[in-house]
Amino acid sequence: MTIAPDAVAVVRAFTTALGAGDVGTCLGLLAEDIVFAEAASLPFGGEWVGKSGFVALLKAVGRDYDVRLEPPTVDAAGDAVLVRVFGTFTSRRTGRSMPMKVLDLYRLRDGLVVRVDVYYQDCLALRELGGHPSDGAAEAATR
Repeated sequence: MTIAPDAVAVVRAFTTALGAGDVGTCLGLLAEDIVFAEAASLPFGGEWVGKSGFVALLKAVGRDYDVRLEPPTVDAAGDAVLVRVFGTFTSRRTGRSMPMKVLDLYRLRDGLVVRVDVYYQDCLALRELGGHPSDGAAEAATR
């Protein structure tokens, strides 16, 4: 199965709006039942459900990190859209920074984003950068 050509355009519009801080446009491109799945080991790990979950995720990430992202590469990948992005994460707690590659796998339904699975190059390093203990305890939950 392949993805509709406009799916790539939807994801490009979403990532452009996200990079510009335009949350309103982002929300308009998300399904009501959107799920953002973050690595369970991260301070903001778990599944964030619904548009309110997306807004809460942005706040949770922003609480711990200042994130600067370069323009992403967006490509069709079978029945999904793959986003590759390089960014710099700076801990608000420690002031330390590190570069990080991130892959996002987007799923769409009826022209709206319904699921995003986020994969970080090194979750442990990102967790430790933020001054969080790396004891392996994950407090992931569906939010």
